[in-house]
Amino acid sequence: MGNPGAGSGGSARDAVPQRDRRRVAGGRAAVWLAAVTLVTVSTVSCAASPQAPTAGARSGAQAGAPEQGPRQPTSAGGDCNTKVSPDPKSGSQNGAAVKKIKDRGKLIAGVAQNSNLWSHRNAKGKLVGFDIDLVKQLADSLLGDREAVEFLTVPVDRRQQALEHDEVDVLVQAMPITCRALKGTPEEPAVDFSSPYFETGQRVLVPDYSDITGFNRTLKGKTVCTAYGSSGYELLSGEGQKKYGAWMRGRPSVLDCLMLLQLSRVDAVLTDSGLAAGLAAQEDGARLVGPQIGKDSYGVAVKHGTDDLLRVVNGTLEKAGEGAWQKSYDRWLKAWLGPAKPPAPQYG
Repeated sequence: MGNPGAGSGGSARDAVPQRDRRRVAGGRAAVWLAAVTLVTVSTVSCAASPQAPTAGARSGAQAGAPEQGPRQPTSAGGDCNTKVSPDPKSGSQNGAAVKKIKDRGKLIAGVAQNSNLWSHRNAKGKLVGFDIDLVKQLADSLLGDREAVEFLTVPVDRRQQALEHDEVDVLVQAMPITCRALKGTPEEPAVDFSSPYFETGQRVLVPDYSDITGFNRTLKGKTVCTAYGSSGYELLSGEGQKKYGAWMRGRPSVLDCLMLLQLSRVDAVLTDSGLAAGLAAQEDGARLVGPQIGKDSYGVAVKHGTDDLLRVVNGTLEKAGEGAWQKSYDRWLKAWLGPAKPPAPQYG
């Protein structure tokens, strides 16, 4: 897949069905975020609340005031080879992990429920989005039934534990393939990833009236919000401040950053382009600016060592690349990110 295109305009906003958009502006943002927590949905066992923390309960300093949080690396143990997923033709696709799913008769998928365009609830309360389409393709490959799925919402800080403890079979949650996740940490068990199903990078989200034009010198003296531990956090800790003079405000969730943007407590949000597209689609008064910075990849995560399941996932991604991926992308993301193609398979 090539890099997504330029930021959205009025025509892109009009292209999104009215019933699937989240209109949140100013004070109504807290209402929408709070409403998410009231939706009835299964959660992983022993898990904390699955929703991203709402920013309504937090107070932020005025825009322009620096707030440097503790630096959190996005990788663990230095560089690693992230292209280690098995070729679907390299071995069995019917081992213990796959057999367990088939015996159960349903796929248990860890997803988000408030990630607009990726995995969110529409006006009828149904989970829809790019990630949900992929989960249904996986269920069809494993069980011959796109609807044989149990969706569980999984908090970001418990995703890897949920796989390790067999609470979910797969995580399809716009999850970046990182050395940190592949290697694991004392707090987070190692997981394995599929070949990439989406390629992304960092984009800047600003209010419509902003004079910021991207990740460049127009950020001088401006306060930019990003999620702790993200690629954006690394950029703002280094080049963003040293070269461009931007102040960083770190928050646990990009939804917190959106709230601060709506309240004019920050001047911009820096996050990966996939999530940025969802924010721009739900917020009428915001737009994406500038080109994509860097390159990251989303992958389907599975429990470490379940290569048979990974082969099925990778085979499904190969098949989806023949048409289903493009159909889903064009429906959910093209209006905001421009034309794109599915990533080429990458196997170790």
